[in-house]
Amino acid sequence: MLSFSDTFALRRALVQPLPGTIQGLLRLRINRILADGLGDYTHLVVLTAEDTEAMLVADIGFSPLEHDGLRYGAPGFIRRWDILHNHGGWFEMVFCIGNGGWAVVLLIEEAQDSSFPEIRAACRAES
Repeated sequence: MLSFSDTFALRRALVQPLPGTIQGLLRLRINRILADGLGDYTHLVVLTAEDTEAMLVADIGFSPLEHDGLRYGAPGFIRRWDILHNHGGWFEMVFCIGNGGWAVVLLIEEAQDSSFPEIRAACRAES
């Protein structure tokens, strides 16, 4: 998992080698976040096939698939994400937090052999 939680980390990501399949989308998102002045208000996470739900929760503090004690797919579940895009091989899931401009942006690899298959299934069903 790649995790960038402030302007410094986002700028550093632009100059380090990145996995080829995410490189273009990640650079595009980072440049947009920085251009909009939201670097210190955005936590950007790249979730690859090897990453688990527990790893994501440890990093961002919540699971995208749980809300008010309900799991995605359960009756009454209300999704937390505000935006979901399918970029062909990668999903982008955005959570706007509060009214101050803060957001969590997840770039989720579309992979058959995923360690967190439920999030990919949710992305496929909802996008």
